[in-house]
Amino acid sequence: MTDVSTLGTPLPSRLGVGARFENGRLVLEVFPQPETMCHGIIRASVLAFVIDVAAGMPLDRDAESWMLTSDMSVRMHPVPAPLRIDAVSEILRQGKRSATCLVDLRTDEGEPIGSGAIGFSRVSRKPTDPPKPLIPLGETPQMFQGQPSLTRPLRTEAGIEVIDAAKGIVQVELTRDICNAAGTMQGAMVALLAEAAAEELMAARFNSPFVVTSLDLRYLRQTQEGPVRTRSKLLGDGPHSAIQIELADVSSGEITTLVFATAVAVS
Repeated sequence: MTDVSTLGTPLPSRLGVGARFENGRLVLEVFPQPETMCHGIIRASVLAFVIDVAAGMPLDRDAESWMLTSDMSVRMHPVPAPLRIDAVSEILRQGKRSATCLVDLRTDEGEPIGSGAIGFSRVSRKPTDPPKPLIPLGETPQMFQGQPSLTRPLRTEAGIEVIDAAKGIVQVELTRDICNAAGTMQGAMVALLAEAAAEELMAARFNSPFVVTSLDLRYLRQTQEGPVRTRSKLLGDGPHSAIQIELADVSSGEITTLVFATAVAVS
């Protein structure tokens, strides 16, 4: 899984995530902390990371190919963050070139809190690509042990800059901390940038804090040099309207990700 093969250095390794095996199945755990929440609710982008890893690790068993996320949908119930959230993946389809999984998200008390659908594309490694460490599935829990936690809010740690809140324009420099082993922007960090754009747009438009509750991401191409900047528009005129967000690589002008989001106002 390209998004976890360099854990220990990148920002995603510091999201308070753990893993265990239960009845032979891999269970990803996220322990919400103030730095990974928005107004006391776990960030949708953090759940995106958990969905990505829970689904990708069992699938990614080939050292000679990248298992790249092609699309992802995240749905969550905006409730105060529980002690722990567990993610368990079910493979819906697995072929030679692509795969699709459904990920169930539940609280430590077993209550449903969200769901994720995710698709992957298998791409052969090029001789010029970075080496790909192949981590045995049984060693997954050890990967998350001893990782440092965030000391500042996630958006701050990622270096997200607000350019124009009213237009939902935010951007981030392409640094090693938010990239994966393939050298492109890590999938959950893409989700975080889109989440920040939606938060800023809705808060400015309706003069109230908002929390993103759904994300639909279509990963179109790898980011080259960055920075990555959003452009957003509200698809309607009310606080429940969907938001369309495009992420573009400023260095090339190409759209790298297309995102649709929804958000709810919080007190």
